[in-house]
Amino acid sequence: MNDETIDVGMPRDLLLVRHGRSEGNQALEAAKNGDPSLMTEAFLARSAMDYRLVPEGAVQAEQAGLVIRDWMEAAGITAFDRCYVSPYLRAMETAGLLDLPDAAWQRESLLRERDYGNWEGLDKPQVQERYPRSSELKLRNKFLWRPECGESISDVELRVREMLATMARELSGRRVICVTHEDVMWTFRYRLEKLSIPRWLDFQENDEHDIVNGGIIHFTREREDGTLDDRFHRLRRIDPTRPGDATWELITRPLLTSEELLADVAEVPPLSELGDEASHGAADPGGERS
Repeated sequence: MNDETIDVGMPRDLLLVRHGRSEGNQALEAAKNGDPSLMTEAFLARSAMDYRLVPEGAVQAEQAGLVIRDWMEAAGITAFDRCYVSPYLRAMETAGLLDLPDAAWQRESLLRERDYGNWEGLDKPQVQERYPRSSELKLRNKFLWRPECGESISDVELRVREMLATMARELSGRRVICVTHEDVMWTFRYRLEKLSIPRWLDFQENDEHDIVNGGIIHFTREREDGTLDDRFHRLRRIDPTRPGDATWELITRPLLTSEELLADVAEVPPLSELGDEASHGAADPGGERS
Protein backbone atom coordinates (compact mmCIF):
# COMPACT_ATOMS: atom_id res chain seq x y z
CA MET A 1 0.00 0.00 0.00
CA ASN A 2 3.00 2.30 0.44
CA ASP A 3 5.81 2.80 -2.06
CA GLU A 4 8.61 3.06 0.50
CA THR A 5 11.65 0.81 0.40
CA ILE A 6 11.09 -2.29 2.52
CA ASP A 7 13.81 -3.11 5.04
CA VAL A 8 14.58 -6.41 6.71
CA GLY A 9 13.27 -6.74 10.25
CA MET A 10 10.14 -5.81 12.16
CA PRO A 11 7.40 -3.55 10.78
CA ARG A 12 8.30 0.11 10.56
CA ASP A 13 5.37 0.93 12.84
CA LEU A 14 3.30 -1.37 15.03
CA LEU A 15 0.22 0.02 16.76
CA LEU A 16 -1.50 -2.03 19.48
CA VAL A 17 -4.98 -0.90 20.49
CA ARG A 18 -6.94 -2.13 23.50
CA HIS A 19 -10.66 -2.60 22.97
CA GLY A 20 -13.07 -0.09 24.50
CA ARG A 21 -14.82 -0.66 27.80
CA SER A 22 -16.91 -3.82 27.57
CA GLU A 23 -19.84 -5.44 29.36
CA GLY A 24 -17.32 -7.66 31.12
CA ASN A 25 -15.18 -4.72 32.27
CA GLN A 26 -18.25 -2.93 33.57
CA ALA A 27 -19.76 -5.86 35.47
CA LEU A 28 -16.52 -7.07 37.07
CA GLU A 29 -15.47 -3.56 38.09
CA ALA A 30 -18.86 -2.94 39.70
CA ALA A 31 -18.63 -6.26 41.57
CA LYS A 32 -15.12 -5.38 42.74
CA ASN A 33 -16.57 -2.16 44.20
CA GLY A 34 -19.29 -4.05 46.04
CA ASP A 35 -22.11 -3.91 43.49
CA PRO A 36 -22.86 -7.36 42.00
CA SER A 37 -26.11 -6.25 40.33
CA LEU A 38 -24.66 -6.55 36.82
CA MET A 39 -23.66 -10.18 37.40
CA THR A 40 -27.01 -11.31 36.05
CA GLU A 41 -27.93 -14.74 34.73
CA ALA A 42 -27.66 -13.37 31.21
CA PHE A 43 -24.16 -12.04 31.94
CA LEU A 44 -22.98 -15.29 33.53
CA ALA A 45 -24.39 -17.30 30.63
CA ARG A 46 -22.57 -15.23 28.02
CA SER A 47 -19.20 -16.38 26.74
CA ALA A 48 -16.38 -13.97 27.49
CA MET A 49 -15.78 -13.95 23.73
CA ASP A 50 -19.18 -12.30 23.21
CA TYR A 51 -19.02 -9.27 25.52
CA ARG A 52 -20.08 -6.15 23.61
CA LEU A 53 -18.87 -2.61 24.16
CA VAL A 54 -20.87 -0.43 26.52
CA PRO A 55 -21.64 3.13 25.27
CA GLU A 56 -18.54 4.51 27.01
CA GLY A 57 -16.45 1.87 25.25
CA ALA A 58 -17.80 2.86 21.85
CA VAL A 59 -16.79 6.47 22.52
CA GLN A 60 -13.30 5.32 23.56
CA ALA A 61 -12.94 3.39 20.30
CA GLU A 62 -13.98 6.45 18.29
CA GLN A 63 -11.49 8.62 20.21
CA ALA A 64 -8.70 6.12 19.52
CA GLY A 65 -9.61 6.14 15.84
CA LEU A 66 -9.35 9.92 15.72
CA VAL A 67 -5.86 9.81 17.28
CA ILE A 68 -4.69 7.17 14.80
CA ARG A 69 -6.17 8.92 11.77
CA ASP A 70 -4.52 12.20 12.81
CA TRP A 71 -1.15 10.41 12.99
CA MET A 72 -1.73 8.76 9.61
CA GLU A 73 -2.53 12.10 8.00
CA ALA A 74 0.50 13.80 9.55
CA ALA A 75 2.78 10.94 8.42
CA GLY A 76 1.30 10.79 4.92
CA ILE A 77 -0.01 7.25 5.40
CA THR A 78 -3.03 6.33 3.31
CA ALA A 79 -3.67 2.92 4.91
CA PHE A 80 -2.10 0.26 7.11
CA ASP A 81 -0.38 -2.61 5.30
CA ARG A 82 -1.96 -5.16 7.65
CA CYS A 83 -4.88 -4.80 10.07
CA TYR A 84 -5.24 -7.58 12.65
CA VAL A 85 -8.09 -7.93 15.14
CA SER A 86 -8.85 -10.39 17.92
CA PRO A 87 -11.93 -12.51 17.09
CA TYR A 88 -13.61 -11.42 20.35
CA LEU A 89 -16.64 -9.20 19.69
CA ARG A 90 -15.43 -6.28 21.83
CA ALA A 91 -12.21 -6.11 19.80
CA MET A 92 -14.02 -6.43 16.46
CA GLU A 93 -16.49 -3.71 17.47
CA THR A 94 -13.60 -1.46 18.50
CA ALA A 95 -11.80 -2.09 15.20
CA GLY A 96 -14.87 -1.14 13.21
CA LEU A 97 -15.41 2.04 15.22
CA LEU A 98 -11.82 3.19 14.63
CA ASP A 99 -13.02 4.06 11.13
CA LEU A 100 -9.59 3.70 9.54
CA PRO A 101 -9.29 4.48 5.84
CA ASP A 102 -9.20 1.46 3.50
CA ALA A 103 -8.91 -0.94 6.45
CA ALA A 104 -9.00 -4.64 5.53
CA TRP A 105 -9.28 -6.47 8.85
CA GLN A 106 -7.91 -9.96 9.38
CA ARG A 107 -9.30 -11.83 12.39
CA GLU A 108 -6.40 -13.44 14.23
CA SER A 109 -7.00 -15.89 17.07
CA LEU A 110 -3.44 -15.44 18.35
CA LEU A 111 -4.56 -11.99 19.54
CA ARG A 112 -7.49 -13.33 21.57
CA GLU A 113 -7.90 -12.45 25.24
CA ARG A 114 -5.88 -14.32 27.82
CA ASP A 115 -7.84 -17.39 28.90
CA TYR A 116 -8.77 -17.10 32.58
CA GLY A 117 -10.22 -20.62 32.65
CA ASN A 118 -12.30 -21.37 35.73
CA TRP A 119 -11.77 -17.82 36.99
CA GLU A 120 -13.72 -16.32 34.07
CA GLY A 121 -16.64 -14.17 35.20
CA LEU A 122 -15.91 -14.55 38.93
CA ASP A 123 -15.43 -11.58 41.24
CA LYS A 124 -12.59 -11.40 43.77
CA PRO A 125 -14.47 -12.85 46.78
CA GLN A 126 -15.65 -15.77 44.64
CA VAL A 127 -12.18 -16.68 43.39
CA GLN A 128 -10.69 -16.36 46.88
CA GLU A 129 -13.36 -18.70 48.23
CA ARG A 130 -13.11 -21.28 45.45
CA TYR A 131 -9.39 -21.08 44.69
CA PRO A 132 -7.51 -19.93 47.81
CA ARG A 133 -4.27 -21.66 46.84
CA SER A 134 -4.27 -20.22 43.35
CA SER A 135 -5.09 -16.76 44.72
CA GLU A 136 -2.01 -17.03 46.94
CA LEU A 137 0.19 -18.00 43.99
CA LYS A 138 -1.10 -15.04 41.98
CA LEU A 139 0.04 -12.68 44.73
CA ARG A 140 3.44 -14.38 44.76
CA ASN A 141 4.19 -13.83 41.07
CA LYS A 142 1.52 -12.68 38.59
CA PHE A 143 3.76 -13.40 35.62
CA LEU A 144 4.17 -17.10 36.38
CA TRP A 145 0.70 -17.65 37.83
CA ARG A 146 -1.82 -19.64 35.79
CA PRO A 147 -5.54 -19.69 36.68
CA GLU A 148 -7.13 -23.14 36.77
CA CYS A 149 -7.71 -24.33 33.17
CA GLY A 150 -6.40 -20.97 31.92
CA GLU A 151 -3.23 -19.27 30.65
CA SER A 152 -0.27 -17.66 32.36
CA ILE A 153 1.46 -14.66 30.79
CA SER A 154 4.17 -17.12 29.76
CA ASP A 155 1.52 -19.01 27.80
CA VAL A 156 0.32 -15.81 26.11
CA GLU A 157 3.93 -15.04 25.26
CA LEU A 158 4.02 -18.09 22.97
CA ARG A 159 1.18 -16.61 20.95
CA VAL A 160 2.82 -13.19 20.82
CA ARG A 161 6.09 -14.71 19.63
CA GLU A 162 4.24 -16.40 16.78
CA MET A 163 2.63 -13.09 15.82
CA LEU A 164 6.01 -11.34 15.81
CA ALA A 165 7.53 -14.12 13.70
CA THR A 166 4.78 -13.63 11.12
CA MET A 167 5.38 -9.89 11.08
CA ALA A 168 9.12 -10.36 10.61
CA ARG A 169 8.51 -12.83 7.79
CA GLU A 170 5.72 -11.01 5.95
CA LEU A 171 5.62 -7.38 7.07
CA SER A 172 9.18 -6.14 7.34
CA GLY A 173 9.27 -2.35 7.09
CA ARG A 174 5.48 -2.12 6.81
CA ARG A 175 2.87 -0.51 9.03
CA VAL A 176 0.70 -2.81 11.13
CA ILE A 177 -2.17 -2.34 13.57
CA CYS A 178 -3.54 -4.92 16.03
CA VAL A 179 -6.74 -4.46 18.05
CA THR A 180 -6.47 -6.78 21.01
CA HIS A 181 -6.62 -7.06 24.82
CA GLU A 182 -4.77 -5.71 27.86
CA ASP A 183 -2.76 -8.78 28.84
CA VAL A 184 -1.79 -9.42 25.22
CA MET A 185 -0.50 -5.85 24.95
CA TRP A 186 1.46 -6.29 28.19
CA THR A 187 3.02 -9.40 26.70
CA PHE A 188 4.03 -7.55 23.53
CA ARG A 189 5.79 -5.04 25.79
CA TYR A 190 7.56 -7.85 27.63
CA ARG A 191 8.88 -9.35 24.39
CA LEU A 192 9.70 -6.22 22.39
CA GLU A 193 11.34 -4.29 25.23
CA LYS A 194 13.13 -7.39 26.60
CA LEU A 195 11.77 -6.67 30.06
CA SER A 196 12.88 -8.81 32.96
CA ILE A 197 10.10 -10.46 34.96
CA PRO A 198 10.76 -8.17 37.99
CA ARG A 199 10.66 -5.12 35.71
CA TRP A 200 7.40 -6.31 34.17
CA LEU A 201 5.94 -6.79 37.64
CA ASP A 202 7.07 -3.29 38.64
CA PHE A 203 5.28 -1.83 35.61
CA GLN A 204 2.14 -3.75 36.58
CA GLU A 205 2.10 -1.99 39.95
CA ASN A 206 2.71 1.47 38.48
CA ASP A 207 -0.45 3.37 37.50
CA GLU A 208 1.60 5.37 35.00
CA HIS A 209 1.86 2.23 32.85
CA ASP A 210 -1.85 1.34 32.91
CA ILE A 211 -3.27 0.36 29.53
CA VAL A 212 -6.66 2.06 29.52
CA ASN A 213 -9.63 0.92 27.46
CA GLY A 214 -9.06 2.34 23.99
CA GLY A 215 -5.39 2.87 24.86
CA ILE A 216 -2.74 2.70 22.15
CA ILE A 217 0.88 1.53 22.30
CA HIS A 218 2.85 2.66 19.26
CA PHE A 219 6.20 0.99 18.53
CA THR A 220 8.38 2.40 15.78
CA ARG A 221 11.76 1.59 14.26
CA GLU A 222 12.15 5.24 13.28
CA ARG A 223 14.88 7.16 15.10
CA GLU A 224 14.57 10.81 15.99
CA ASP A 225 16.45 11.77 12.79
CA GLY A 226 14.11 9.72 10.57
CA THR A 227 16.49 6.83 9.91
CA LEU A 228 15.41 3.28 10.73
CA ASP A 229 16.82 1.06 13.46
CA ASP A 230 17.08 -2.69 12.85
CA ARG A 231 14.43 -3.22 15.53
CA PHE A 232 11.91 -1.12 17.39
CA HIS A 233 13.67 1.98 18.64
CA ARG A 234 10.97 3.98 20.45
CA LEU A 235 7.46 3.66 21.82
CA ARG A 236 4.71 5.93 23.02
CA ARG A 237 1.76 5.06 25.25
CA ILE A 238 -1.37 6.98 24.32
CA ASP A 239 -4.53 7.60 26.30
CA PRO A 240 -6.90 8.76 23.53
CA THR A 241 -8.64 11.14 25.94
CA ARG A 242 -5.29 12.91 26.46
CA PRO A 243 -3.24 12.32 23.31
CA GLY A 244 -1.15 15.42 23.89
CA ASP A 245 0.34 13.85 27.04
CA ALA A 246 1.97 11.00 25.07
CA THR A 247 5.72 11.29 24.56
CA TRP A 248 8.21 9.07 22.76
CA GLU A 249 10.29 6.81 25.01
CA LEU A 250 13.58 5.29 23.90
CA ILE A 251 13.55 1.50 24.23
CA THR A 252 16.56 0.30 26.21
CA ARG A 253 17.31 -3.40 26.41
CA PRO A 254 19.91 -3.77 29.17
CA LEU A 255 22.71 -6.31 29.04
CA LEU A 256 24.06 -7.31 32.44
CA THR A 257 27.58 -8.02 33.60
CA SER A 258 28.27 -11.11 35.68
CA GLU A 259 28.56 -8.87 38.73
CA GLU A 260 25.16 -7.32 38.04
CA LEU A 261 23.58 -10.76 37.68
CA LEU A 262 25.01 -11.82 41.04
CA ALA A 263 23.85 -8.55 42.63
CA ASP A 264 20.29 -9.32 41.51
CA VAL A 265 20.56 -12.84 42.89
CA ALA A 266 21.87 -11.52 46.22
CA GLU A 267 18.63 -9.62 46.79
CA VAL A 268 17.02 -12.95 47.76
CA PRO A 269 18.77 -14.52 50.80
CA PRO A 270 19.45 -18.26 50.84
CA LEU A 271 16.99 -20.24 52.96
CA SER A 272 19.93 -21.25 55.15
CA GLU A 273 20.22 -17.63 56.29
CA LEU A 274 16.59 -17.46 57.39
CA GLY A 275 15.43 -18.59 60.80
CA ASP A 276 13.92 -22.05 61.27
CA GLU A 277 10.45 -20.58 61.67
CA ALA A 278 10.71 -18.59 58.41
CA SER A 279 12.10 -21.58 56.54
CA HIS A 280 9.38 -23.90 57.78
CA GLY A 281 6.71 -21.30 57.15
CA ALA A 282 7.83 -21.01 53.55
CA ALA A 283 7.30 -24.72 52.92
CA ASP A 284 5.29 -25.15 49.77
CA PRO A 285 4.05 -28.73 49.41
CA GLY A 286 2.88 -29.31 45.88
CA GLY A 287 4.08 -25.87 44.76
CA GLU A 288 6.71 -24.67 42.32
CA ARG A 289 9.86 -26.71 41.91
CA SER A 290 12.98 -25.84 39.99
